[in-house]
Amino acid sequence: MKIKTTTFPNYGTIETQLSSETIDIFWKLIDEAKNNPVNMNSILAGQISSSLRLNMNSPELKDFCQQIIPKLVNTYIETFKSIPVKYNNANRENLTLELEDLWVNFQKEHEFNPIHDHNGAFSFVIWMKIPTSSKEQNASLISSNSGTKGLISNFSFVYTDILGNIGNFVYAMEKNIEGYMVMFPSRLHHQVFPFYDNQDSRVSISGNLGIVKK
Repeated sequence: MKIKTTTFPNYGTIETQLSSETIDIFWKLIDEAKNNPVNMNSILAGQISSSLRLNMNSPELKDFCQQIIPKLVNTYIETFKSIPVKYNNANRENLTLELEDLWVNFQKEHEFNPIHDHNGAFSFVIWMKIPTSSKEQNASLISSNSGTKGLISNFSFVYTDILGNIGNFVYAMEKNIEGYMVMFPSRLHHQVFPFYDNQDSRVSISGNLGIVKK
């Protein structure tokens, strides 16, 4: 008896550790945004103390926009053989993906972003500063008395499987994730859980890639 298994096609994420040089550029952009703030809180889904627009047209982002992003997008397409947007069925020779939004979030104790998605074709998050430990946060009393064990303080993608069950794919927020970038389809829902007993700010950068004609 021959038995055959079939896995239905699906989408995932793509990840990379950014170089210290690239991270330094983003810290410089964050400092510039603090000096000339353009508030982004009004477009956020959640409760975050401060969210500022970053200068995505900075010449210092040239390598990030022209080298890093295209490499990640091409690797994504090669890996998953498709992308979940109309771009997939269009004439790619006349279209390209460009950075259309870029901002920094400063998340404080008790603050959160509920389940949401983004505009664009692809989105990404870069964790710049993680003042807490997921292991310590989830060993706390508030975690042990909660039905969300393993989620407190963390970043989570939310998706449904082929049977309609809702699942979470969690990125644990530890110090070693600083400088880490995750790119994902913009319509993939995700959320950020609150952390506790820490007065410092978690700093993360988010961005959206849109489809434009060449």
